[in-house]
Amino acid sequence: MKRAFLLFSLLASMTVAGFSQQFDPSKLSVGGNFSLQFGDYTVVGISPQVGYDFSKYLTAGAGFGYTYFKDKHYDYKWNNSYLSFDVFGRFYPVEYLVISVQPEISRMWQNIKYNDGMEFSESKFVPSFLIGGGVRLGGMMAMIQYDVVQDKNSPYGDNIFYSVGYTFRF
Repeated sequence: MKRAFLLFSLLASMTVAGFSQQFDPSKLSVGGNFSLQFGDYTVVGISPQVGYDFSKYLTAGAGFGYTYFKDKHYDYKWNNSYLSFDVFGRFYPVEYLVISVQPEISRMWQNIKYNDGMEFSESKFVPSFLIGGGVRLGGMMAMIQYDVVQDKNSPYGDNIFYSVGYTFRF
């Protein structure tokens, strides 16, 4: 038993040492999205992401976010909050093009207040799977994306949408 433990410990330390020699901090990137819209329909959101360039063609990473929506109608007020976690992969087939996939899970809290005093609240997990493509110029990316899951409570709706973001490299 001791020999097996020592052998496992030796192999584990060699694996960690091998990875630390391969890990290059200059391949890390930080980016994400920031949303602001005010009026009868209000949106406030922030979604930072951290990625790693595995090659000049592939970046993968993870992120989290918070988004708040509020909408005022003549007979009710509606608001949603989403706390989300995502993983993403971006493929760069040529220098200026990007293809993206991003599975995401969000926790949604929804509240609807009607003028007659009725109130409805709901809390649930909402899946999303974004696919898209666009252009990349330096650290800036502009993409057209679509949520293929099409959950009725998705923060992305049921239409194609655009996003613009910036990535900072170390």
